[in-house]
Amino acid sequence: MKSKKITAAVLGIVLTLGLVVSGCGSNNGTSSDGSAKAEKNKDGYEVVNIGFPSAGYEWAEGALAVAEEKGYLDEYLNPLGYDADLIPFTGAAPAIHEALVSGDLDYAYYAGFAGIMAKSNGIDTKLLTVTSFGSVWQLAVSTDSGITSLQDLKGKTISYQRGATPQMYVLKVLEEAGLTENDVQLVNSTIPEGLSSLSTGAVDAAVVTYGQADTLVEQGKATILHKGVEADPDVFYEPNVLLGRSEYVSANSDVSVAIIKAMLKAKDDIVSDPEAFYELSAEKSGRTLEQVKSVAVSDLELGYPISLDDRYITSLKNIEEFELNNNIISNRVDFDSWIDSSYLEKAVQEYQGTAQ
Repeated sequence: MKSKKITAAVLGIVLTLGLVVSGCGSNNGTSSDGSAKAEKNKDGYEVVNIGFPSAGYEWAEGALAVAEEKGYLDEYLNPLGYDADLIPFTGAAPAIHEALVSGDLDYAYYAGFAGIMAKSNGIDTKLLTVTSFGSVWQLAVSTDSGITSLQDLKGKTISYQRGATPQMYVLKVLEEAGLTENDVQLVNSTIPEGLSSLSTGAVDAAVVTYGQADTLVEQGKATILHKGVEADPDVFYEPNVLLGRSEYVSANSDVSVAIIKAMLKAKDDIVSDPEAFYELSAEKSGRTLEQVKSVAVSDLELGYPISLDDRYITSLKNIEEFELNNNIISNRVDFDSWIDSSYLEKAVQEYQGTAQ
């Protein structure tokens, strides 16, 4: 089982053509098992396509990545006649959503924020499990800005990315400081643009993810004022999720159960030997060990739940409210119909039975 390399540019062309072609005939392009192509690999296994966002590497992060690396996906899927392909998407959520619509993906492994957007916009998925719970977001401030506390942000210029999780993060930081967006000047830009503006002094602060501001910090141009991972989990932590295309999931229930069992086994490895997990993550992602540890959740049971417990669902519902209130989505998500816990429940029962 190997990850496929798909760049956003090439994928966008392929998927756009796929969407056009699929809309031209009476056949929707799916097979009887709900997959788009019923593709088989050279070993004769039917391929299960799982997409994840990538910053240019093939490491999916978290339990799914460990399950792939250690062969747990093969262990549970191969006896059923399936093999998983983990596909990195440099175009992140929009490209993943196109692939779900076209049937080129069977599952999405990504931020709950994006999953809610997809469901609200009519992409027919099932929420199978929350896979991780944490925060990778940080607020970097210019050393020339005079900012040494959150309250010092008042009247300052902050770069962030609107319509995505950085927007939610920066507003929560302001709330923690007792400020609102009216107390600061928010500048909508990409993270690379924000970093560039921070380095030149065009903005006083910028929302970044871990490791992105390291060079500026090393040069003495910036400091990290706030880290989401060190803040209140019920406020700043965000769930990542595993979603499945409804048609595929309903036709291939054993596949969903097998994937979740592989992640349960991987989670046990993460919790029992976190240092090995951090080292593996650093090696595979191209980040330093220090960068990986900088966003490590201290409670690994909380951080890698493979669960649909109320705490995580409440967090997802809070994200939905944020997206509605900020005009990111316009339609509410029916969580009762979106969540299907049957696959997780069966996976837990079978995994615990074999682990005893």
